[in-house]
Amino acid sequence: MQTQTSISTKPAPGEGSFPITGTTWLWVLTTVFLVFLSSVVVAGEKIWSEDKRFVDNGDRTITDTQTGLMWMKQDSYQLTGEWLSWYESVKFVQQLNQDGFANYIDWEMPTVDQLRALYDPKKTNGAQAGSEMTLHFDPIFAGNGSGSLWTVENNGVYNAFGVVLNTGQRFNSAKDNKARKAVRAVRRANP
Repeated sequence: MQTQTSISTKPAPGEGSFPITGTTWLWVLTTVFLVFLSSVVVAGEKIWSEDKRFVDNGDRTITDTQTGLMWMKQDSYQLTGEWLSWYESVKFVQQLNQDGFANYIDWEMPTVDQLRALYDPKKTNGAQAGSEMTLHFDPIFAGNGSGSLWTVENNGVYNAFGVVLNTGQRFNSAKDNKARKAVRAVRRANP
């Protein structure tokens, strides 16, 4: 498809506005589209974090080069708009595997240590959705998600552990509690 635009439809400084013609609209829409394209990450293109620890794989995943783990770029709340109990988090990860999220079927709930490795008090990733709690992990991950993420680790029959990403501390909660809680699934980058 060949598109021609006329430079004569662009008014000189001080001449007023564009004349309303088909060519003018094409020029405006083409300009807007090109500006939009310049701000979009192309699927499959890798982007590195400032410190080169994390790489955005361009497929809704982030790889941690220090640990060899691949994380979902967004947590479950950012994807669904729903806070999850521990039980719902287990089902969420199972569904990721059934759906082949990012073309992988080996997603897991993280351990406490894996989540704590994301915590970095020198970095800020916005605030927890619906609160002013500042989250401290790399901004290469999608911002403003949950600050309280469930882990696979149980504490007895009715409780499980998670990690709070504004302090890096482990929390203990009833498995049916979903108040501002989510899960960020993980897998080995090179199993």
